[in-house]
Formats: sequence, C-alpha cells, structure tokens
Amino acid sequence: MRLLRAGEGAAAVEIAAEAGTPGLRDGGDLRAALDLSGGRIELPDLPGMTGWGFGVLAGDRLVGILYACTPVDFVLSHPGEQGGWLARSLVEIEILAVETGFRGRGAGTALLDYAERFLTEQGVRLFVAKVDAGDMPVMRWYRHRGYRVADSGESCLLDTPAGETTIGAGSAHKRMWRLAVKAPGHEVVRGMRGLRLTSTLTT
Repeated sequence: MRLLRAGEGAAAVEIAAEAGTPGLRDGGDLRAALDLSGGRIELPDLPGMTGWGFGVLAGDRLVGILYACTPVDFVLSHPGEQGGWLARSLVEIEILAVETGFRGRGAGTALLDYAERFLTEQGVRLFVAKVDAGDMPVMRWYRHRGYRVADSGESCLLDTPAGETTIGAGSAHKRMWRLAVKAPGHEVVRGMRGLRLTSTLTT
C-alpha cells in the first residue's frame, strides 16, 4: 500500500470504472490530477482542501485504489473557524475499488486501513462514505470495519471545537445514499434524530 504516484491516473481511473464507480464519467479531471500530482492533490482555489489517492499493488501493478477528498460543498457551507476545522479534519471516501480478480482477498480492507492510518497522522478526525442504500453487502463491509451506517435519510450530528453541525448523505447521480461514519477514538451512536458522536472531536 502507498500513495499513488504521478502518472498513475489512467490506471487508477480504469480500476474505478471497471468497478462501476458512479459519477466517474471518463475520469478526465481525476485522471489528470493524479497524473500531475500523484496521491496528494491540492484543490485549486480551495486552500486547505485536499484529495488523497492510495493504491494497493500486486507485484508492481496497481490492482486497487482509494480516493478520499475534503467534502468541498459541505465545508464551504460552514464559514470561518468551523469551515477551516472541517477542511482539516474531515474526508469523504469517494472511491474504493479493487480489480475483480483481487476482490474477497483482503485488498480493500488493507487499503482502507492504510488510508485511515495515514490520514489520521495528517490530522483527519472523521471519515465518511456515502453507500448506495440498496447495496447491503457494502453496508455490511463498512460496518465490519468500524463504521456506523445511518438509516436512509438520517444524518450525523458532529460536535466540533467550533460548534455543532450535521452531515448527511444527500443525493447524487439519481441514487439514494446512506451515510457511513467513523471517528477513530470516538463512538458513533444512534440518537433520537439520527447518528451522533458521543464526545467533541478535538484538534
């Protein structure tokens, strides 16, 4: 496992497309960004917001990728100190894909574990993923890896050093999504109005 390297954009996007990643289209922007920057992409005109690409290899061949990124629209809806804290502390797992022949052999789990450890060292405190509401195997997979999955339409209440906020799955690409949430060192529980963290996320 490692960060993707400059020039690996085409291989990464091909794996994601083969896995049926929604909304990828031809992967042009992502492919170009990975080819140019490798596994750390500074988002243009968005200070402090970053995309991260990780790969798992068989020999010297890329066979799986994970792409996580600052959830830009969500962060931009929080001005000032809270927006800055969220930009540093929150990532959304947008793509996690493994070649067909390597699925069910632990590659995806190892990739997620590596990305979580790496990003935690960079200051990330909260990981979220949007899961297709009809995809029970993927929901179970995230649950087995320590994520709490919201019910359809539920959000998660976050108590940050800059105040409370709520994040939800929203809708995209004409699909219904459920939110999967993990905050290492913090428990995520089900409350009266959805998920919530049991304690304040610290810097």
